[in-house]
Amino acid sequence: MFNVLHITAECSPFVKIGGLADVVGSLPSEVKRLRGNEVRVILPFYKSLPKIYRKKAEDVINFNITFSEEDNVYVGVKQLKKANILYYFIDNEFYFGGRDDVYGYADDSARFAFFQIAVLEAIMRIDYKPDIIHVHDWHTAMVPILLKTKYLDQINAKTILTIHNLAYQGIFPLEDFTLFGMKYDSRIEYEGFLNFLKTGIITSDLITTVSPTYATEILTDYFGYGLQNLLKQKGESLIGILNGIDYNEFSPETDKLIKFNYDINTAAEGKLKNKKALFKELKIQFELDKPVVGIISRLVSQKGIDLIKRVFDEMLEIDEFCFIVLGSGNQEYEDYFNQLQKRFPNKVKAHIGYSNKLAHMIYAGVDMFLMPSKFEPCGLGQIIALKYGTIPIVRETGGLVDTVEPYNEYLKSGNGFSFTNFNAHDMMHVIRYAMHLYYHNPKSWNLLINNAMSSDFSWKQSAKTYRKVYKNLLK
Repeated sequence: MFNVLHITAECSPFVKIGGLADVVGSLPSEVKRLRGNEVRVILPFYKSLPKIYRKKAEDVINFNITFSEEDNVYVGVKQLKKANILYYFIDNEFYFGGRDDVYGYADDSARFAFFQIAVLEAIMRIDYKPDIIHVHDWHTAMVPILLKTKYLDQINAKTILTIHNLAYQGIFPLEDFTLFGMKYDSRIEYEGFLNFLKTGIITSDLITTVSPTYATEILTDYFGYGLQNLLKQKGESLIGILNGIDYNEFSPETDKLIKFNYDINTAAEGKLKNKKALFKELKIQFELDKPVVGIISRLVSQKGIDLIKRVFDEMLEIDEFCFIVLGSGNQEYEDYFNQLQKRFPNKVKAHIGYSNKLAHMIYAGVDMFLMPSKFEPCGLGQIIALKYGTIPIVRETGGLVDTVEPYNEYLKSGNGFSFTNFNAHDMMHVIRYAMHLYYHNPKSWNLLINNAMSSDFSWKQSAKTYRKVYKNLLK
């Protein structure tokens, strides 16, 4: 038996900004279900945690540490059991309790330096000694070097760093390294700055990414964001393991957030009913016989929104389809979608913001799900869409390659559509091909839905792979 502790800035259902929360919200539970593993998770006790969890969290211990030249900085450790996982929370009112947001503060380097040190100090005081410490993204990537220097004789654990998105590295002024109470070490520095993620890449025992294709992409100049040569040096210690999704949360058969449940045998009727319910929810009068393309996304450059801007005005003028977008992000993109709705009120609905209920209704109610990403480490939207029989249209990058098999009209195989180049007209041609099948070859379209819903991207297989990785690391 071995013990695994996940250290993370996000974890669903407690706090979610992106896909990181979904991974850490599902993977530990699946690994623990495999016998012989005790898996726990630790994260900050944010003000934004839902009240139900803040009230249920029980105090474990509290103590003071020296941090940032102050001698008595408070650390509280709380715990909460949910399903089969015990979650710990690091409590400090100044760094986590008095702020509405998770990230985006001028002192984020101090906040997450404090968090990582507080976690390691807590490990020495709680009744749980991890054999493996699994850290996620830049917010926790300094833990491996701390274990190899400051805590070398106090905590004996192997480390795994999972890179969810290499574009975010935790880059801060070099002098911020003093926050960690350690001597200067050249491994922390990159181009004159303190780089959390670069440090983790060098000092962790193993690195994983969230899809096999992304693990190869980040070795290239285009996707490597300056760290590609360091990653190449990791050799076999860099592994791509595809993310999964929790089918207890995302399944049209049991989903409580959609109006009508359905399965693979009732998909045609079920999706039509949910399309009607979606139109009613959004107060729109779109024509039911037209295909609806949906997007649920952060509205940022990474997600390929510029491709949509390039051709959707033209397409909506000519092609017979409707478009629903749910998301928020850059003001430029939000304004574009709002203007698109004004221009095409009978074809476009833009909901700027986020609603979990509406997201589920879109997955169930639209016909096609568009993800034209510039890069996509894994992507969960396309995996969720497949389960709901909503056909993904994606660019061939990262996890999108590993999950969406392009439709082959001769072999009658595939579960979606894809295009290779980051090019707006390539995307347009693929969308038009999908609409052609929708209108003129319903037999093939129904086959696509069947193939999509038959795709299995649950966490079970990925959990087995992670367990094998853990065991090999401890040999």
